[in-house]
Amino acid sequence: MRHHRRGALLLAGAALWPGGAGAAWREVRFPRRAANRFSVDGDLVRVTSDSSVSVLWRDVAVDLAATPILAWRWRVEVAPPPTDLARRGGDDRALALYATFAADPATETLGTRLRRAMLEPFVEGVMPGRVLTFVWGGDGRTAGWFVNPYLAGSGRMRVLRGPEAPLGVWLDEAVDLRAEHAAAFGDPAGTLMQLGVSADSDDTTSRAEASLELLGFQAA
Repeated sequence: MRHHRRGALLLAGAALWPGGAGAAWREVRFPRRAANRFSVDGDLVRVTSDSSVSVLWRDVAVDLAATPILAWRWRVEVAPPPTDLARRGGDDRALALYATFAADPATETLGTRLRRAMLEPFVEGVMPGRVLTFVWGGDGRTAGWFVNPYLAGSGRMRVLRGPEAPLGVWLDEAVDLRAEHAAAFGDPAGTLMQLGVSADSDDTTSRAEASLELLGFQAA
């Protein structure tokens, strides 16, 4: 579900992020891991990952019933070597975009609820119930949605650009978040909470240099 018309995008200010225009980015780091270096200019995020990993997050307030299509463009200058994204401890990637959704008490298991409560102090906020991760990376062997090895009950990943993707070139993407959530988890999406940007190079002790620009939401 991508390659929608960019001309129809909602491109500025309150129209781009209804209820959350100008929301601040914040970084989440991980224990015993070096952090990435981020540079932010509005909705454009540049990241350098040097044997490191961390995630930059921002809150969003968007009505997915009206505007479910999220569009962005991304570009990778330097990529880590291909990795198996389904394997914990071997899942480096050049770039990733995360979309998080509020928990649904009707579908969330007790174990997932307890694990989410344990992690909330580390992220300085409410942990999401579900996480979709759109990836530039992998080794070309994964197709469609697969389980995030760190978020088995609540996370799914999908490679949009694999190791064959060209470097040094801006590439456009557009995904229907409601449709993608249904495909990944088999049930409707809850409230969209956050978008996140990350690169990961700690497992392969390598380097990544990349940029991602959020372009906004549009109707299906």
